[in-house]
Amino acid sequence: MTSAPPDTPARTDRLGGAFHRLLAACGLANLGDGMLSTALPLIAATLTHDPLAVSGLLAARFLPWLLIAPLSGVLLDRVDRLRAMTVANAVAAVAVVLLAVTVATGRVEMWILYAVLFTVITCETVSDPAAGISVVRLVPARLLDRANGRLEGLRLVAQDCLAKPVAGLLFAAAALLPVVGAALSYALCAVLVLTVVLLLRRRPDPDGGTTADVPSDGVWRSLREGLGHVFGDRLIRRMMFANAGTMAGMQMGTAVMVLHVQQVLEVPVALYGVFMAAIAVGGIAGSAVAARLVLAIGRRAVMMGGYLGMGCSLVALGVTADARIAAAAWAVSGVAMTVSNIAGSLFFQTVVPEHLRGRVSTAFRTIGWGLAPGGALIGGLLGRIDLALPYLAGGLVMICTALLFRRTIAECARLCDEAAARLTGRFRGREDDADAAAPVGPLP
Repeated sequence: MTSAPPDTPARTDRLGGAFHRLLAACGLANLGDGMLSTALPLIAATLTHDPLAVSGLLAARFLPWLLIAPLSGVLLDRVDRLRAMTVANAVAAVAVVLLAVTVATGRVEMWILYAVLFTVITCETVSDPAAGISVVRLVPARLLDRANGRLEGLRLVAQDCLAKPVAGLLFAAAALLPVVGAALSYALCAVLVLTVVLLLRRRPDPDGGTTADVPSDGVWRSLREGLGHVFGDRLIRRMMFANAGTMAGMQMGTAVMVLHVQQVLEVPVALYGVFMAAIAVGGIAGSAVAARLVLAIGRRAVMMGGYLGMGCSLVALGVTADARIAAAAWAVSGVAMTVSNIAGSLFFQTVVPEHLRGRVSTAFRTIGWGLAPGGALIGGLLGRIDLALPYLAGGLVMICTALLFRRTIAECARLCDEAAARLTGRFRGREDDADAAAPVGPLP
């Protein structure tokens, strides 16, 4: 009798050592993201009180998804995705180190904040999709829901529940500290992903961590193929626009949150990160109950309820001046966001053809996230009138988007249910353990 190679996910209910290393690496990257997303608005608030200038940070946060993400998708379908993730996090660490130098020397300016954030998020357009797609390579197919839940739960714990409160406290001591912490987190992430790459060399992989057939045509032709699949598929196209409306609405409110929390809710600077962590508390709760909710009320209801819940929570943030009520609403938005994300997470891992997953997933975000800067700038303009207006307008946009695309959300949920049934052997008969452990291809 032969035994499986070390960390091989076949014939076991364990997620495996390689996945847990990737999980830890993603946690470190999320830790850096949380520290940076907390520190930069606080630094900006010391440089200017103009809501439009502060909202420019969110524009810089999402602009790479509009300008760079499609090319990142081409890259991810041509190279080893985990190696690309390693390099991306190393570059992000260098960029944040340069920011730390300007903070330490007192020469930081708004344009530097924009430039560094743009660079870091450009790296994220490679790192985030690479991590999500690579999960299929590392764990048994039947454990994908569990793995996705672990990734989402850790993201919330690291980025929102841990990093943001810590960054707020560190900033109160010295503005340099959370910036240094972010740089260190990205650097450690790069090192840890590199160990995953080395570990995977010890076992065979059918596609080498990229695609089954690496494109032999040119970059621009590959880019057109990915965009063509997105815009040529009715469901993906409509989900893309639903995501765009949701993201734009959310950014309308959060664009001026640092000013709203300090000026309207009167939360001290040292507790800003604690307030922001409320969304993580809700998200952790959501990650714990998402799978049970899908079984209890159905994937469609969970996804639709998540979209509507986010919009209603944003409206609640705009109508209250009580910090405790606002924190509760922010926590509810975390629950709604998390359960809807987990419920729909199988779509790009199973339904989209494997050789297109890098390009399709980044092209999807190009529109969905790339239009978010527009929402952020609109939120900044509304914030000049009243800091409550961005939340009210953004929440209404999210609610209307969910209602407009309700049939699209239902169709996506149906395909995810079929994928889940196939992975567990209920869709076309129970598969044996060896088949269930193989990487999952697109649904027929």
